[in-house]
Amino acid sequence: MCQNTGEGAKKDLNNLKKKTEKEVKSIETKTTDLAESASQEAKTNYALTNARVALLKSQIALEINKSKQNTEAELDNAIKYLSEAKSTADEKTKVEIDLLEAKVNTAKNSVVQKKDDALDNVSTAANEAKIMSKKYNDEFQTIKEKNITTVNRKYAELRAEEALLKAKIAAQSEETFAQAEAYLEEANEWYIQSKKYVTTKINPYVDKLQKDIADAKVSLEKKDKEARNKIADILQKAKEFVNED
Repeated sequence: MCQNTGEGAKKDLNNLKKKTEKEVKSIETKTTDLAESASQEAKTNYALTNARVALLKSQIALEINKSKQNTEAELDNAIKYLSEAKSTADEKTKVEIDLLEAKVNTAKNSVVQKKDDALDNVSTAANEAKIMSKKYNDEFQTIKEKNITTVNRKYAELRAEEALLKAKIAAQSEETFAQAEAYLEEANEWYIQSKKYVTTKINPYVDKLQKDIADAKVSLEKKDKEARNKIADILQKAKEFVNED
């Protein structure tokens, strides 16, 4: 009977470890996705700026230097940069890039065919690229700080959740209660880090999580098995917190 109970507990612990490993992997994926999102916007902004510069160069090449070859080369560069921008842009920006790309192609065709409206077409494309690039850059700069703050906050929250998951495993045995305490302290430290980036609206929620963590640590110190339920409750709240925008 005791042997069966022991085997059952061991099986439950192994299942918990597997579940935790899966959740930790999910945490890593979420963190990567957050960083990648910010990176994509930066890449789009950079590519649009390059396209803007290339189109300005094409205008100069045609209007001042009278070089058809250089004009075509810079228009090709602009098309390349617009393609790069589109590969990392959001759907709304992709539509705008498509419209600009069509005008660049029109400009290139008129240059190749030596049409009278070639300079007008190149100038129009260059001007629209300037407007679009400036608009995107202004928006990008406005949200960049917010995005950086969000990524840093989410990263800290996710690392806190990871520490709580480890604490949950360690709390399954009284022999590793001390380790569970250490993981709870690690979670608390990550929440302290997250406070650098939270709003006044979110701050009380973090305070509550920290208070619950302190309470669970006291239970662990007293070898109170209720600590397991407390950690599970904190973990559930932490998951809900991480999923908040």
